[in-house]
Amino acid sequence: MPITPLDLQIGRRIRERRWLLGLSQEKLANRVGLKFQQIQKYETGGAKVSAGRLSALAKALDVPIAYFYDGEVVEGEVLSRDAADMARLFMELPDLQRERLLDLVRAMSTATPERAAGASIAA
Repeated sequence: MPITPLDLQIGRRIRERRWLLGLSQEKLANRVGLKFQQIQKYETGGAKVSAGRLSALAKALDVPIAYFYDGEVVEGEVLSRDAADMARLFMELPDLQRERLLDLVRAMSTATPERAAGASIAA
């Protein structure tokens, strides 16, 4: 049976959650009694994940099974490793630091290049 877009989404969600938890493929594989190569196949779409295995992966990744199916199936939508690292590290910050960092990022994202250039000239 060929790999479908849903199979690819499930693999991406496994990888994204593993990254967010800071787990290697080997550590995740150990949690579910597999070799890391099998996790690699799931994540890249080289193998389909059975229902029983998906249940074990959900427990190992501390998410409900629905996590792998949430949202519309969109091909090519991938969370980068940098984004996953950023999210994981962000969640480790104390609340006040998270709030201040969010304020900074919001301010930076609303600044246009023209405004930034004008601010540096005026300074």
